[in-house]
Amino acid sequence: DSLIEIVSHIKLDHSSAAQRFAATIKTKVTRLHEFPESGRKVPEFPSSNLREILVQDYRVIYQIRQSPLRVAILAIRHGARLLQLPSEESST
Repeated sequence: DSLIEIVSHIKLDHSSAAQRFAATIKTKVTRLHEFPESGRKVPEFPSSNLREILVQDYRVIYQIRQSPLRVAILAIRHGARLLQLPSEESST
């Protein structure tokens, strides 16, 4: 799911909650640029370089990339859903 899709879905029932959620995601992702290793390793892929932060019921999956050092957001998934990365989804 994209952040826009998630926020749009939340907005159907709770407009103010959708705005707060979007602001929280933005704040936490911005913080990753300063502290990229602050997220935990993704439990489903412990040998990978994938990390995640939790925002309410959602998992923000990211990867730390070098040269230049940056954080790449790979997916935002509801915690109750099976975690599949975008490359896995396109092959099914």
